[in-house]
Amino acid sequence: MLKCRFSLLFVALLLSFSNVFGQQPDTTKYTGAEQIEQQIENLAERSENEYDYSDWVEEINLLRQRPVNLNSSDENELRRLFFLNELQILNLLEYTTQYGSLASIYELQVIDGFNEKVVSQLMPFISLSPYVPEKFSLKRALKYGNTDIMLRYQRVLQQQKGYENVSDSIRAANPNDYYLGDQNSIFFRVQYAYKDYLKFGVVGEKDAGEPFLPQSDTLRKGFDFYSVHLFLKNIGLVKQVAIGDYHVQFGQGLTMWSGFSVGKAAGSVVMRKRAPALRPHASSNEFNFMRGAATTIALGKFDVTAFYSNRRVDANVVTSDSLDATEDMVSSLQETGYHRTPAELADKGAIHEIAEGGHVGLMGQRFRAGLTVYHVDYDKPFETQDALYKKFQPILNSNTYFGGDYSYNYKSLTLYGEASKQLEAGVAVLQGLSFTPDPRLAFAMVYRNYQKNYVNNFNAAFGESSNSTNEKGLYIGMVATPFNKITLSAYADIFNYEWLKYGVDAPSGGQEYSAQVVYNISRRGDFIVGYRQMINPMNYSYPNDKTNSVGESAREYYRFQFNYQAMPWLKLQSRIEFTQRNTPVSEQETGYLIYQGFQVKPLNKPYALSFRYVLFDTDSYDTRLYTFEQDVPFSFSVPAFSGIGSRFYMLLNTDITKTLSLILRFSQTWYSDKDLISSGLEEINGNKKSDIKAVLKFSF
Repeated sequence: MLKCRFSLLFVALLLSFSNVFGQQPDTTKYTGAEQIEQQIENLAERSENEYDYSDWVEEINLLRQRPVNLNSSDENELRRLFFLNELQILNLLEYTTQYGSLASIYELQVIDGFNEKVVSQLMPFISLSPYVPEKFSLKRALKYGNTDIMLRYQRVLQQQKGYENVSDSIRAANPNDYYLGDQNSIFFRVQYAYKDYLKFGVVGEKDAGEPFLPQSDTLRKGFDFYSVHLFLKNIGLVKQVAIGDYHVQFGQGLTMWSGFSVGKAAGSVVMRKRAPALRPHASSNEFNFMRGAATTIALGKFDVTAFYSNRRVDANVVTSDSLDATEDMVSSLQETGYHRTPAELADKGAIHEIAEGGHVGLMGQRFRAGLTVYHVDYDKPFETQDALYKKFQPILNSNTYFGGDYSYNYKSLTLYGEASKQLEAGVAVLQGLSFTPDPRLAFAMVYRNYQKNYVNNFNAAFGESSNSTNEKGLYIGMVATPFNKITLSAYADIFNYEWLKYGVDAPSGGQEYSAQVVYNISRRGDFIVGYRQMINPMNYSYPNDKTNSVGESAREYYRFQFNYQAMPWLKLQSRIEFTQRNTPVSEQETGYLIYQGFQVKPLNKPYALSFRYVLFDTDSYDTRLYTFEQDVPFSFSVPAFSGIGSRFYMLLNTDITKTLSLILRFSQTWYSDKDLISSGLEEINGNKKSDIKAVLKFSF
């Protein structure tokens, strides 16, 4: 056995020396983090609302700050590498069980499912330290844990309409035309952690426009949002304990999944969702999390999870008159987390939400299955929806959900799926398949059928829409590396809507197609060419029409991107992207975006600098383009570019001492075709918008 182990290691070392001797590690290759960035760009493009993506941005940051130990026998630890598939994780576990800990990262290349490209993707996010199984010890956790204290400040520099200085009489006459607070946004987080075994933290945030130290005695002083979390792991039979704010994630996200989840992206295929049942909620996201307590207990091959959540959520409450009496009813739930005006403050915590339930999972090596059941109650009834497209949607006052999920691995094949039933309402089904016949080739297929009368607020399943209702579709994707320097990826997603949807007055359907080629020019650079087409239904009408017709909006995207590690301390990134849109009632609209960025990180120096300059020109908001930007911790930036103008940002990260670091960010967008930016209370009288952010982080 020892001789075999040395032989395998010798082969791995030969591979590594023949490929990388005298070279710097390649930081430009397409990594899982970059896939997530593309997914966030795609999600922002599809969404009509502004969502907080800080949860997922923080996942990427945590991978860099606390790399995954590949020698760990804990499958959940390896699953943090979300871009690895089931076959790779299974083969890695079998290899380390049979031959012991990995001695070199290049030893991975002798494991089925890993090659030079995969190894280079893993480099920024992994470690190979010796793995010693450890039982939880409160004494050890309190003695050897680390404390992080972080304070973030940000604001828009230009005057916005909602912050105009007016008299008290004008403000009293039009209270919702002005913000109650100033333009400053403040966030703090204090967290104590010992490895993955203990995490305790407190979060507070004040958004721009929210009052902090108001003069009025009727307004609460302090941060608008507070969050506390305590998370423990591996205490005997107890695998996880969450107290305070936390997330619950089961199966494929169809029955129960709180928190953010991603979907389609160029350069990757859709895989089975993999997540621990519980995780702490440690960000400033004020929507879609649990507040209460939960635990997971290991009983042989079974994991049993129970959770209870009781929290106030934002909602718009209206008074409904009936023959008997008046009654407060919920017209809609609010997801923004903003409480800047009297109207928004009235929505804050307007109703109680109680969610309780559990999950039983069979944790086999190749076959896994789980059953989920939970009930959610609101203390106020929901208003009946008059909109025709919501005709079949059940009222959300009180709902019970049942779901079953499974996954099965056989050699290079993985089957997985989930079915969910809303009591006295609809059914939703998802079935997926991934097939990796060769380390250079991967296929994926996902079928979903979400009935029009299935509605679930705690849902993050794969689909074109964000709410997993009224949708049937089939996704097929593949990633292939036919040659050492070339990676091909493509997917097709065809979907139908059984009933009407918002903005579409008839049953309809759409398609999305994507293809991408990555050419590795050298170990220091690659060139990416991508194409994507989105065909979505839309209402349209001609001047003399009395009713809407339903047609197709077709958008095409062409992307060219170049990444190059010019020097060990200098990385360059360039992108050119074009888009065009065709509809039944308008001439073709076009748009383009060009940017050049660089990252400077001098060797053995305590600072790093990122810079990007963007030029954009689009015919309308419908041809807008998105880019993911590097940002400060617990913040995100995915601007939508429309109109004509330019933008740049600078991000400086410096370690003042071993325990104290400072992160500064400045961005500015300039428009040449407008003198007013944004609208409503966010309106700026001018053609420039500038943002500053600063983070002070103390670790000890």
